[in-house]
Amino acid sequence: MGLLSLLLVSFAPGLVWLWYFERYDHREREPVGMLVRTFFWGMVMVGPAILFEAPFRSFLSGPSSFGRTLAVSFLVIGLGEEGAKLLAVFLAAYSSVEFDQVLDGIIYSITAALGFAAVENLVYVLKFGPGVALTRGVIAFLAHASFAGTMGYHLGRAKLVSGSPSREILRGLGWAVLLHGSYDFILLARVGSPVAAAALVVAAYALLLARIRTAQVQD
Repeated sequence: MGLLSLLLVSFAPGLVWLWYFERYDHREREPVGMLVRTFFWGMVMVGPAILFEAPFRSFLSGPSSFGRTLAVSFLVIGLGEEGAKLLAVFLAAYSSVEFDQVLDGIIYSITAALGFAAVENLVYVLKFGPGVALTRGVIAFLAHASFAGTMGYHLGRAKLVSGSPSREILRGLGWAVLLHGSYDFILLARVGSPVAAAALVVAAYALLLARIRTAQVQD
């Protein structure tokens, strides 16, 4: 596979999902430059997430106890990846004057998540071939967007509504870690089947849509 095709397969799903979610921002579309900046920081944050998870990789390569799988799913993968996306939004957009709606917290968090997912997708395509791109383009990208977007609702409230911004941010991070950790736990512990993991993504997406509707009313 040529370089251009490789990049297209890896990144195109993220751009399509970004276009899809950005349409919910009816009042004021975000500047393209800000979206690119946030997408880029999401890509960059894959590095810190990998470093955070690296000491625990041995737990994923062999048999593991229920408790260890639970801890890795929530406290390593969930916290590490969602914390990285949160940091990406802080670095790229949180202090900007363009971040002036609760819904913006959702949009920018989704954008960072899609940048993160695009690099992760590139790694998977390089490792397993382009055949994985279609499934990941639907399930994995939507999962990352839904987990982080739910967090982003609370991030928007933290900046613009809440009298306790730190608590609101932690609440959002907690939701994202809960959703992401549950998703990975289902896959790692083989609870049910991959269909169960897909069902969780659909539920997370429904929760995100509810948060979007609430933010639209608040704005």
